[in-house]
Formats: sequence, structure tokens, C-alpha cells
Amino acid sequence: MTNEAFKQGFSALTATFPQMNFNGQLFWAMLNDLDGQFFLMSVWELIKNTKEIYPGTNIVAIIRSRANELKIETQKDSTLKLEAETEKERIERWRKESSPMPEECKAVLEKLGARIGQ
Repeated sequence: MTNEAFKQGFSALTATFPQMNFNGQLFWAMLNDLDGQFFLMSVWELIKNTKEIYPGTNIVAIIRSRANELKIETQKDSTLKLEAETEKERIERWRKESSPMPEECKAVLEKLGARIGQ
């Protein structure tokens, strides 16, 4: 996560819950390995859905847990999109993603009698 993403999320938390004395250094040390986008999404959800934070509430764990859930959901969505591809769409995507065959390989294959589709 970038410093900018952390500052945005941490500032939003401290503004929303001013009575809590959040430790910025502790939050950074515990959460800096998260993806910034998932961190911010987790903070926004926490702010929107939490009316009050009690003294024993582990906010770091709540944010980390939700960020990991969001990451898994995103990965599942990406996987489902790939699985929903038809065979024709998959072949077309592979063609677009693949690099062209080097000319020396084409020449050797043609000498061997292989047909090379374009």
C-alpha cells in the first residue's frame, strides 16, 4: 500500500471516530502489506457500517480480515469470468496474448513440411 492510500484511510478513521486514540505507527506496521485499494474499501465499509467502536475492538484485525475477503472475492470474480469464456473466445484471447513465432522457427517448420496457420 502507498503512503497516500494509508493517509486517506487513516484520516477517514480518525475523523469518523475522533474519541478513539488510534496509533498511526501501529496501524501502518500492521497493515502496510495490504493492497491499498482493498485497505481503503475495508475502511469505507467499516465507517459506513459501524455505529460505535468500543475500547476493546481490534480495528486492525477487522480491516485486515475484510481486505482479505475483498481480495478473495475479486479473485473469484476474475476466475468466474475466465471460466465463462467460450472455447472460441478463449482461443481468440490466447491469439491476442501470444507473441508471434520467430521467422527462423517458421522457416525450419516449413522445411519439415508443417503448415503454419496465420
